[in-house]
Amino acid sequence: MNQSRIVELYRGELWECQLLESILKSEGIDCFLVNTLRSGYGPVVMAAQQIQVMIREEDAEKGLAVLSAFKGGK
Repeated sequence: MNQSRIVELYRGELWECQLLESILKSEGIDCFLVNTLRSGYGPVVMAAQQIQVMIREEDAEKGLAVLSAFKGGK
C-alpha cells in the first residue's frame, strides 16, 4: 500500500486557510486544515493559535504555485 507523506503548505489565520483550502480543492489538490477547534456554534480559534493547511508531499509543487498566486492576489 502506497502511503503519501503529509506536509504543511501554509500556516495562518482561519479565514485565509479556509479560503486557500477551497482554492486548492478547486485545483484538484487534496488538503485539510489542522489546529482548528469546532463548537456547535461554529469554529472557535484561540488568539495565539495558527491554522495549518496540509497537503500530500507529491502535490507540493502544484500547491506552492497555487499558494504563490493566492498570496500575490492573482
